[in-house]
Amino acid sequence: MTAPTLPMTPEDGWTLDNLPDNLPKHTELIRGVLVMSPQKTWHMAIIRMFDRQLYDQVPDEYALLFEMAVRRSNRSAPEPDLSIVRAGAVEADKSIYSPADVLVAAEIISPESEERDREDKPIMYAAMGIPTFWLVERGADLAPIVHEHQLYGGAYRLMRTHIGHLQTEIPFSMEVRLEAPKL
Repeated sequence: MTAPTLPMTPEDGWTLDNLPDNLPKHTELIRGVLVMSPQKTWHMAIIRMFDRQLYDQVPDEYALLFEMAVRRSNRSAPEPDLSIVRAGAVEADKSIYSPADVLVAAEIISPESEERDREDKPIMYAAMGIPTFWLVERGADLAPIVHEHQLYGGAYRLMRTHIGHLQTEIPFSMEVRLEAPKL
């Protein structure tokens, strides 16, 4: 199996206006450069776990989305693994959302994206004004650990680390069992 290749970056970088068609899945536009992060099995299993457990808990005024981009600028549209957005912003053919509509952005750390997920993306999401950021990492037993951050003064502050059980009221009351996935 051959890994997909990305097109050469133009001299002045890519923008949302000049992106090529048919980009591989999990390709993000970050500062004018296309970045691809292939998904591993654990990563996909954690996305499915959140989907299964949160689906019925999401109130009608919100929507749970996966791998949808958030427009920071014409040169950057990072793609959180999971986001909670205002339901009124959701459209069937939409793939890029306004930061004003995003209440939670979550990144599930993979080895190939760890630096971006821990360092770059929280800075980008904070600059966009997204109120809550979750950083999800793999525990020693494969169970996810969720670090819940809140935006204060333009930067995220760690509020809680959830091990075994995520329970929060922000942006709505929710509970998620943080168990090792069946792989």
